[in-house]
Amino acid sequence: MNLEKRKRSPLKTDFFTTFLEEGQSLVRISLSELERLTYELLKAAGLSAEHAGVVADVFMRATYRGVGHHDIYELPGRIDQLLKGGINAKPAIKRLHKYAALENYDGDNGLGELCGMFIMRRAEKLADEHGIGLCAIRNTRHILASSPYVEAAAQDGYIGYIVTRGAPTMGAPGRKEKVIGTSPMGYAVPTDKGYPLMFDACLAYASNGVLSDKAQAGERVPAHWGLDADGNPTDDPAAMSLPKGGTRLPIGGHKGFGLTILGEILTGLLSEGQLIDEPQPGTGEVGVPSHTAVCIKADGLLGREGLARRTSELIGRMEARAPGLIVPGKRSSESRVGILSRGGIDVPKGLIDKLNERASLLDVTPLTG
Repeated sequence: MNLEKRKRSPLKTDFFTTFLEEGQSLVRISLSELERLTYELLKAAGLSAEHAGVVADVFMRATYRGVGHHDIYELPGRIDQLLKGGINAKPAIKRLHKYAALENYDGDNGLGELCGMFIMRRAEKLADEHGIGLCAIRNTRHILASSPYVEAAAQDGYIGYIVTRGAPTMGAPGRKEKVIGTSPMGYAVPTDKGYPLMFDACLAYASNGVLSDKAQAGERVPAHWGLDADGNPTDDPAAMSLPKGGTRLPIGGHKGFGLTILGEILTGLLSEGQLIDEPQPGTGEVGVPSHTAVCIKADGLLGREGLARRTSELIGRMEARAPGLIVPGKRSSESRVGILSRGGIDVPKGLIDKLNERASLLDVTPLTG
């Protein structure tokens, strides 16, 4: 793949840019090899075979999006955290309470990818029984992106939704103080188009990764995206970033802020976890994630084919009014199809080196391409 073309691709993240600056070349890795190494590294780091399989599937689903962040690029760090004991490799996920279609759990400081898929599958089971299911979990970690979980639910015929809370890193309209997290969330709905209608985003105008990307490229951003350390609107992405003491702002002003509060309620409150800057019992850590998954068994009302058909009709009516419209989920699907058709994915050699370093440490066969 041409490196100059690759520089302009959506995979240009902080991590990716670092390797470009170091002169690293791109190498195509077969998907079977990447999945094999992911599974074996996770298992060697202490996960059971079953849990390693679940987490490896989440990493592959996230990587198929082709965006170069919140995917396989995070695996070296996850392995390091497991080996250092920062994440529990063998969590005893424990149910706290159950009420009809509602459940909440303690994740025992387990991998977010494992806990996220656990609550999505539990929400599916609850939906099978009640038509809708909500499952929350506290005391866990980052889940990469939202799309792997809701995509899995949609493939099983459900309307899936997931939302996360974390440390307060975002402000409120007109305030420079960091008062709440960004409530990353996603949803997916089955269609008969070969891909789900699927959305995945946080409720800030930009992630810290995007701001860093823009800063490195020398680009400016809209001043309503955030404030500098003094609380002034700025179009300098570096000045509004967390390392510089800036504050990101919620999308749509008070509307986004209100939705973010709802995300905190659905996650921290319903999971019986931490809220805003509340410290974690025992460690005092602030920002320990909680997640909540919701599944709706809409085919109980419309039938499975009817649900997919009507969702496709919804898309079709929008596209008819705006020819060429790209609906959420279409680009991710195109990326997945392209990656699967090639049988491999192009990644910086530096990432391969990092993965193989951990493979050597754990006596796992390294990537061979």
